[in-house]
Amino acid sequence: MPSTTHHPKRHLIPIYAASLLLVLHSFLVAYINSSYLEQFISTAAVGTIYTLGSALSVLIFLFVSRVLRQVGNFKLTLGLLLLDMIAVLGMAYANELQVAVPLFLVHIITVPLIIFNLDVFMEELIGNDESATGRHRGLQLTLISIISALSPFISSLLINGNDQTFTYPYLLSAIVLLPIMAIMMFYFRDFSDPEYKEIDVFSAIRTFWRNISLRSVLSAHFALQMYFMLMVIYTPIYLTQHIGFSWTEFGIIMLIAQLAYVLFEYPTGYIADHYIGEKEMMGFGFLIMIIATSWMAFVAVPSMLAWSIIMFIVRIGASLVEATTESYFFKQTKSSDAQIISFFRITRPLAYVVGALIASLSLLYAPLNLLFIVFAALMIPAMFLTLNIKDTR
Repeated sequence: MPSTTHHPKRHLIPIYAASLLLVLHSFLVAYINSSYLEQFISTAAVGTIYTLGSALSVLIFLFVSRVLRQVGNFKLTLGLLLLDMIAVLGMAYANELQVAVPLFLVHIITVPLIIFNLDVFMEELIGNDESATGRHRGLQLTLISIISALSPFISSLLINGNDQTFTYPYLLSAIVLLPIMAIMMFYFRDFSDPEYKEIDVFSAIRTFWRNISLRSVLSAHFALQMYFMLMVIYTPIYLTQHIGFSWTEFGIIMLIAQLAYVLFEYPTGYIADHYIGEKEMMGFGFLIMIIATSWMAFVAVPSMLAWSIIMFIVRIGASLVEATTESYFFKQTKSSDAQIISFFRITRPLAYVVGALIASLSLLYAPLNLLFIVFAALMIPAMFLTLNIKDTR
């Protein structure tokens, strides 16, 4: 994938900054997207829209190498950023189903592609010093977590301060893309493009399948991404419409909850590099997620303290799993492993497809609160799969 010999160290801080800004852009609207869509469609149909968008994203991933050969990574990234900005700006003012849903689909398709491009840049800049992979990934995840903790809170204030409309969070989200474009133009326009190869899905699957550790960590990553998607879609609907929290109260709960990532992800990466490896912490993280998520189905009181504690504990488990899956995977790969990295990142939209389908089907037979039991149950196989991982220490 893209690489350069033009003083790679000078690009490290800008790529961190671009990643943080992209997270800010995404998380400003991530927790309100489902409620935004509910203005036009039913709760059950929201999952269907996510399924469609994620399926399209998977298909585009499979052909992204052809586009890269034609336009290069720099131009592609800029084009995706511009397309995403137009979509989010349009969502800020859309008031019809025929306009809002297509724009939302563009948004959720482009963001994973941009993440993929930035990820390969990061892997190239880190280089082959795999002993520091956990620290680099842990630091990146910690910085991202700070932004993701603040973003929903900022959005909730913008919603509550403007008659419960979603216009201003989407406007701010679009504006945040401008400095990312500036960073790309200033620091990465001289990136030299290597020969891009087609993503051979079957070859990548064979590689994962032959290596039981990679296969298990891919499964864990898939389960985690599915869980993230389900929680982002249905938690705000559940807490604001069924438990009865205002958007400001929801923003405060999420701010407290997301601090778990800030507190735990970097130490987890450091411990994985120097002490016990990833296996034990990954399995323990899943166990915490399973227990805490199941609580959500039965706590019906509108207590900010109770829900802040539950959501914080959920994210302690998720932070352990996220940091260890990222660290373990990138210790086994390098920037030239484009096929494997591509397939690893495809698991995110693919997990969205599967998760959204499961949620939509579950809502046909069960009330919304029991959906969290389903989410917890989906994590049980992933917890046991971690036993197959050969630890790095």
